[in-house]
Amino acid sequence: MQAGRKAVCYNKSEGAALKAAGIFVSESGEGNTVLVSSLEHIGINDLKEAVIAVGDDVKKNRSKRLMVSDLISTGDSVVLVIPIDESAPKGRLILPQQQVIRDILEAGGNAVCIRDTELAMYFGVKESRDCTDPSAAADESETLRTGKETGRKPRLVITDSQVFKEVDAIVPNDIPLTSFSIIMARYKGTLKEQVDGAKVIDTLADGDTVLVAEGCTHHRHCEDIGTVKLPRLLRKYTGKDINIETSSGHGYPEDLSKYKLILHCGGCMLNEQEMQSRMAYARNQNVPITNYGIAIAYMNGILKRSVAPLPEIKLEGKV
Repeated sequence: MQAGRKAVCYNKSEGAALKAAGIFVSESGEGNTVLVSSLEHIGINDLKEAVIAVGDDVKKNRSKRLMVSDLISTGDSVVLVIPIDESAPKGRLILPQQQVIRDILEAGGNAVCIRDTELAMYFGVKESRDCTDPSAAADESETLRTGKETGRKPRLVITDSQVFKEVDAIVPNDIPLTSFSIIMARYKGTLKEQVDGAKVIDTLADGDTVLVAEGCTHHRHCEDIGTVKLPRLLRKYTGKDINIETSSGHGYPEDLSKYKLILHCGGCMLNEQEMQSRMAYARNQNVPITNYGIAIAYMNGILKRSVAPLPEIKLEGKV
């Protein structure tokens, strides 16, 4: 069987019953049907070869999806803003941070990890500047500490979504900025659909129900992003009385029809198939879906800047 073909397997294919029904497998191995009989030990190797061929095709498609390696060149520095607060796991980085660091290193880049509390100092921003005010963002003429020390500005800044607004205010406008959640959506092939989903936030009305879904079952804190921060931001941004329901782990509802929008986590603990399955459930029931980072960027008016580093997304106007 050629790589890239889909295979149909018929089990319990004893004797010639299926062939008599008109099912035929090319002896050259180019057919897409495999007859298997465990009883008569027929077709088992053919089935294994078919599974390998389909698996190879899946791997090829996945390898085409990138995180950040295509956005940087050898020697470039990428600043990763990683808050260390009560919601951060003790003694380790979360999976998206690990994956992005590895991708940067494989591309020959330099991963500079820094807490949000030291970011202003890193960029040489005056401490008196109100970093929560987007209008106070550094402009292109400011001299960066990194420029003094290395002669080069960072090629890209990637931040945790929870501090998106504060980081946007600090990072000079001529330095590309995005988030780990947006990078994960890109990597899992869901970016465009989730960017489109974020625009539905402006259509929410009183009484609408929004599902906040997480792929894992981490221990929640008093300022948990999914159950506290994001619902609070959503209600403040829309000014509407919105009902919030949550799911975590494998508790993703099959019936999504009552939801006007799904806000999903970055899905770092879900494999590609699981995330695509959740996207398909929403798509088939006409329920828009977006992720935490994209939604936060949209509600803070910085989505256009946040996806600008990614060539596959082009947003027009002020978003």
